[in-house]
Amino acid sequence: MEQLNSEEQVIIEEIIHSEHTEIHIIEYICYPFYLALLCLLCILINLNKRKFRRRYRVDEIFLFIAVYLFNVLITWNFFDFFDKIVRFIITLIIIFGIQHYIGRVQIVGITGGIGCGKSTIAKYFNEFLKVQIIDCDQIARDIVEPGKPAYKLIVQRFGLSILAGQQDGQPIERQKLADVVFQDSQKRKQLQAITNKFIFKEIAKSIWKICFIQKDQYVVIDAPLLFESKVLEYFCFPIITVVVTSQEEIIKRVKERSGLSEEQILHRIESQMKAEIKIKKSDIVITNDKSEKSLIRQVQEKVFEYLI
Repeated sequence: MEQLNSEEQVIIEEIIHSEHTEIHIIEYICYPFYLALLCLLCILINLNKRKFRRRYRVDEIFLFIAVYLFNVLITWNFFDFFDKIVRFIITLIIIFGIQHYIGRVQIVGITGGIGCGKSTIAKYFNEFLKVQIIDCDQIARDIVEPGKPAYKLIVQRFGLSILAGQQDGQPIERQKLADVVFQDSQKRKQLQAITNKFIFKEIAKSIWKICFIQKDQYVVIDAPLLFESKVLEYFCFPIITVVVTSQEEIIKRVKERSGLSEEQILHRIESQMKAEIKIKKSDIVITNDKSEKSLIRQVQEKVFEYLI
């Protein structure tokens, strides 16, 4: 082989150095995203540890060990020795830090169809157990007030006809919007796509305030679309689903409280996830076919063992 002259050696060294630099840049750009995913995974494990114990008989410590070993495998292949040690320490800090601050928190989810009485259960948690409630219905009303980001997007999508007086800047008339979306599943999905991100943001802010500023151990999320959101069910345990077996009873209750016609009520019932599906996905099922006293008694009998 011919010997490389000094100029060729310099060029080769520059190429090798450039490749190593590019690899390090990619590593350091990707690593923060990896840490964010690691934090999210640890948060989910902590919030669901009671679920893992009850449903699958798996202690969260084994899950954290698996996460740490996976981290060791990833880190070992991408960093030099000193960087490996630093990242092993960072991972331990994340795991133990999140376990310390989030391990005590328990988020209870309450869901159910229209007219099922879930708000009565939420009220019991608040008044008698002194647990704060995150009311997703109220959040959904608040985020569509004039001037809020969701308001503008909804008006752009559904037009001025849903506004009071059909004038820009006026409040959204909820009944007009409901008449549009509950008769068209595509429009309902479009509305949910607009509002969900703002609702999740407000829920996260409320959880932060209640559990980490006020230091409450428990918080209840009252969410009619808990399962439909595809997100909240992974942060809540236990999930309580309230059902009413008689559709006639549901129609009667909703008529009494809202003045909606039977046709409007049926549209809303048909737009909901089937009760059978919700029951399969739930930890606790409460039947609200009798009196309020009977409803509260079921809560006392079925829910308290989960609040540990």
